[in-house]
Formats: sequence, structure tokens, C-alpha cells
Amino acid sequence: MTPITIALLSFVIGGAITGLTMWSMEQKADKDDIATIVQSLETKFEQAQASAVTNLTEPDLLKIPCSAEYISTNGDLLCREMFCRMNRQGGGQNSGGGAGATESDCSAISGVSVNLLKVNTCMQYWSDGAGQDQNSQYSRCITIFGQKP
Repeated sequence: MTPITIALLSFVIGGAITGLTMWSMEQKADKDDIATIVQSLETKFEQAQASAVTNLTEPDLLKIPCSAEYISTNGDLLCREMFCRMNRQGGGQNSGGGAGATESDCSAISGVSVNLLKVNTCMQYWSDGAGQDQNSQYSRCITIFGQKP
């Protein structure tokens, strides 16, 4: 026999054995068996960890601020901020716990909320030239918002 014949014969026999092996394994494998194997891989520790994360995030806290009634009267910023802070429990970029929200993400939402409050409160005192007069009610309102508590 020539080397080419031996190579072709080996290729055909190897392919047939591999194909038959795969076919027989596929016939034996039942989808329920795979699900059972996957479930057995989940340890009690992982189940407890998932329960702890759920308890830490307290998703029930979002029911009121994220309800349609609350958002229609008060806006959605509280819901957004609470959801962001709740997702910090999953871990931030540097915690190794996943891709949770960072403090800067949540602070940005909080900043928008404060700025909106500032605008809604102080703009009622706005008049022409009010920004130039330090004694105007508008300037005093802005100064009060600028102070740290």
C-alpha cells in the first residue's frame, strides 16, 4: 500500500468511528439528564449567596418610587437613583462582583435631582438682572443651594 492510500483509509475509518461515537452519545443523552447535571453543579453556597444578594438589594423598596402613580406626580428620579444604588450591591468595576453601578453613576443621577430641585425652587425668584444682584432673592436661593449641609 502506498502512503496516500494508508492516509485516506485512516481518515475514512477515523471519521466513521468519530461520527458513530458522536451519534451514539447523542442518542443516549436525554435533555432531562443534562438539566439534572447542571442543577447538581449548583452548590448550596451559591444558593445562599443568591439569597443574600436578593436580601441586600431589597427589590420591594422600589415598589412605591417606581410605581406609575408616584412617577406621574413626582417624576422618575428617585426610582432611578434607588435602582442605581441597589445595583451597587452586585459589585462595581473594582470589586470583582460583576458589572454593578459605580458611585459616580448614582451620584450623577442624584446631581440631576438636586439641580432640578434648585431650578424649580429658585427660578420663581428670577427676574431681569437678578443674577447680577447679589442681594436678590434669586442669588440668595442659589447661594443656599451651593452651601454644603
